[in-house]
Amino acid sequence: MLSEIERFVNWVRRRSPEARTWKDYGYDLHFFVQVVGDRPPCEVNFKDIDRFIAVQSEKGFKPSTINRRLASVVALYDFLSVEDEELNCPVIFRRHHLREPQRLPRPVAEEELKRFFAGIESKRDFAMFLLMLRCGLRIGEVANLQMADLFLEEEFPRIAARGKGSRERGVYLSKQAEHALREYLAERPSAKSEFVFLSYQLDGLSTTAIHKRLMHYRQQAGCHFSAHRLRHSFANDMLNADAPITSIQKLMGHRWIESTQTYVLANDKQVCADYYAACEKLEGWTCHASA
Repeated sequence: MLSEIERFVNWVRRRSPEARTWKDYGYDLHFFVQVVGDRPPCEVNFKDIDRFIAVQSEKGFKPSTINRRLASVVALYDFLSVEDEELNCPVIFRRHHLREPQRLPRPVAEEELKRFFAGIESKRDFAMFLLMLRCGLRIGEVANLQMADLFLEEEFPRIAARGKGSRERGVYLSKQAEHALREYLAERPSAKSEFVFLSYQLDGLSTTAIHKRLMHYRQQAGCHFSAHRLRHSFANDMLNADAPITSIQKLMGHRWIESTQTYVLANDKQVCADYYAACEKLEGWTCHASA
């Protein structure tokens, strides 16, 4: 199966050379082979998938991670089925897909944000994390950002972000985000790499490297939040500023409006106002605890 995986990963890389999706597929599928063995794809059956799930569950992986790896297996078999129409995918959705807990998005507390950003001395790192907070970029979009994606001299400075499925969207820059990005670009080393954010080896930073930088500053500030919660904070701030939900959907790069509406559920000011207005009517009398 390793040879088939290599062909598939190379195909994904050719289709989207600027994205890092091929690396994610490669990691997931090599882990799959470690569990089921290097066998011909046609020999893998649903019981092997059962075992693949069980092994990951025993190791403590989250349902979302397991489902992502199952999706990688499905993508591999979709690719191979073009060459062999009789090849059946061993992943059965109704049997293997794990239910994921539905949690409302939580923004980062303002005090935590102040402590976090106050401890960042690197202009590169400051710009990276501010793009997540002020522009709603995903960590992968920050990692994939290239010099050709920057349009800083336009009337309204913006960047082109490549999100899930390599979909591209325009993202406007706040004054803070633009200033931070320009500050970093002014000292960015000259390099052959077209990635905006460079490692010390002068190639593009990986999402893993960005995560490590986040963990460093987070620990330093005594904070506990993920990179994705900076994106949640962006959506929450837009809602608090009464931005239309359709505009927030476009800024976030959501394909479906339902994805954006989860932020409304987490921060519904009208429901809050209605609740307290009702309580004022209901609590016109005073209740004292018994002595």
